[in-house]
Amino acid sequence: MYTMATQMLEARGVALIAPTLAYIVFIILYMLICLAVRKIISVSLTRFFAKFAANPSHRFYTIASALAKNNFARRLSNIAIPIFISFIVADIGRHSYFGSRAVSAILVITIVLLADSFIRSMGDIFGSYESSKSVPVRGIIQVLEIVVFIVGAIVLVSVLVNRNPAALLGGIGAMTAIVTIVFKDPILGFIAGIQLAANDMVQVGDMIEFPQQGIIGTVLEISLITVKVEALDKTTVSIPAYTFISEPFVNRRSMLDAGVRRISRMLHIDAATVRQCDENMIAQIQALPHVAAFAQVGMTNTAIFRKYVTAYLQNRDDIAQDMTILVRQHSHGANTGIPFEVYAFAAATELVAFENIQSDIFDHLYAVVGVFGLGVYQRG
Repeated sequence: MYTMATQMLEARGVALIAPTLAYIVFIILYMLICLAVRKIISVSLTRFFAKFAANPSHRFYTIASALAKNNFARRLSNIAIPIFISFIVADIGRHSYFGSRAVSAILVITIVLLADSFIRSMGDIFGSYESSKSVPVRGIIQVLEIVVFIVGAIVLVSVLVNRNPAALLGGIGAMTAIVTIVFKDPILGFIAGIQLAANDMVQVGDMIEFPQQGIIGTVLEISLITVKVEALDKTTVSIPAYTFISEPFVNRRSMLDAGVRRISRMLHIDAATVRQCDENMIAQIQALPHVAAFAQVGMTNTAIFRKYVTAYLQNRDDIAQDMTILVRQHSHGANTGIPFEVYAFAAATELVAFENIQSDIFDHLYAVVGVFGLGVYQRG
């Protein structure tokens, strides 16, 4: 068609500019057609996916939503560009060498971007399932994206310089040290991600704690390099993935799965108030519930108090009775008094409910400790 148009222009007396004029006109014409076709494909596919994405109950809703979110339709429509450029090169016949290189380069870029969109979509689809919480999906997706872009870059360079990609791969070995330094965190993060997944050490939704760093929160996202955690004050903390391998941390998943949360808190008793109980004190103590069976003259008030607290916990509905209930005495310190630890499990995992249970218990203990003739230690 280009040759025919050139001959028609020459026949009309514009022989000198006929080739150039026909060249410009045909490039513009082909590009307009190309953009029109690309737009039609993009709009058609976008509407096609939107039809399913608009109905959450449809079985293809998740797939369509993921493809629409990651611009799969628009990137697929870009295939029209190298196709029409190849038509231009074949029809016009000028600059065919550079034209073919351009077509190949654009095709490589188009395929890489399309593959990236597809990988992201597959990650979103898999991430919508509950089972994905035990797998570092985001990290795997990022690794696949890096591989796709690296391979795409190698193929693109080989196309532009007209060399075999295998020849370019030979020079990559020399760059290994540099790549290792530049991508140290992604490499460490990827290895850590594999270990986290293989050992099921952390999942999205887990409540974790790094005692050394004072971080307590819920895991929001596990990526290639970092694990995003929402702290109790609703701030977001990004922790390097390899930190989970190199430093000790606490995962409260099993405790929360059991529907309980541990109470481990101290009540410090003044050592000067410890003594054996006489009849008057026993009579006063026996006015409290749960103590008649074990309160006897000659026992220390701390022993009776410890047994009372145990019985008190065993009679609370909001304490898990199938879990450990323990009231124990720790070593006496000069500046701590006698520490009594209340160790039990609240039958609630939500923070506000848990703290209310814990506070109710200690409010009661502070109120009754005087009945046993004991005083709370106060320094100074």
